Amino acid sequence: MYNPYDYYFKKAKKDWYKARSAFKLEEIQTKFHLITKDTKTVIDIGCAPGSRIQYTAAQLQKLKVRNFKIVGFDLKPADIKIPEVHTFQQDVTDITAVNAIFTQLNIGEKSVDFIQSDMAPNTIGDKDIDAMRSIALLEETLRIYEKYLKPDGKFATKIFMGPGFDEYLANMKKLFGGKNIKIFKPQSSRKESKETYIIKI
Repeated sequence: MYNPYDYYFKKAKKDWYKARSAFKLEEIQTKFHLITKDTKTVIDIGCAPGSRIQYTAAQLQKLKVRNFKIVGFDLKPADIKIPEVHTFQQDVTDITAVNAIFTQLNIGEKSVDFIQSDMAPNTIGDKDIDAMRSIALLEETLRIYEKYLKPDGKFATKIFMGPGFDEYLANMKKLFGGKNIKIFKPQSSRKESKETYIIKI
């Protein structure tokens, strides 16, 4: 049965995270070590309310990374008061606007170390349609990965499993190398959810 106030909801409140999604990223980090001492520039797509940025900034501070930069995008505002964090209420499918923001922040092509994306469409409850909308949205943002991610850069991208998933996964393997692409569903994801993550290591 769906319980909005489950263990991870309560743990997020206790640990001062804005949402449970911090724990999904924590599990991904524990397993794949995507954030390292060499991580300087991070893009967070679908960043609101900001828990993954909170987690990532804490990890970079723990690793003593100096002069890191985290840039977050979302249709909703994200109020994150952490040094070196820049959030924008911006549709990431507007690539012209995104490019302008990257130019403003001196983020050049092939310079991003890590992209984390928890972006999702407005769901309607039909899991097949929600999955197709999720994949369509991801395809629109793929240009950001191709243009800005370093050749050895990493990412953790949420996707809904369903129609089109296998084709999208095959394309990601083609673009980024089959050996580098992994699939992972964190325990902190709700069991009834179709969400999983495509990881580039």
